[in-house]
Amino acid sequence: MRAWNGLPGLLANLPGVGTLIAKGINLYMLRRLGLLAWPNIWAGRQIVPELVGRLEAQSVADQMLDYLEHPEKLEAMRQEMRSVSGQPGASDRLVELVVDVLG
Repeated sequence: MRAWNGLPGLLANLPGVGTLIAKGINLYMLRRLGLLAWPNIWAGRQIVPELVGRLEAQSVADQMLDYLEHPEKLEAMRQEMRSVSGQPGASDRLVELVVDVLG
């Protein structure tokens, strides 16, 4: 991953050494054992699963099948996401602002 903000993001995208720096940052973050997914960081607790490290296809598939077999788990996750994400319609409001500025 190279989508870090600020100085780590700039360093991770440097030509030549950026790959090594990105691997170092990723290794550090994986060892940090904190919340890594933005929805979880915003909520201060785990809402969505965080799949990190070396992933095995079968374990990921099993987790997804569990969600498909138990749609109530997905609905609970959706409701929790709505509770921490703020008001809906941000993209519509952004379009209106752009149209007002350009119009």
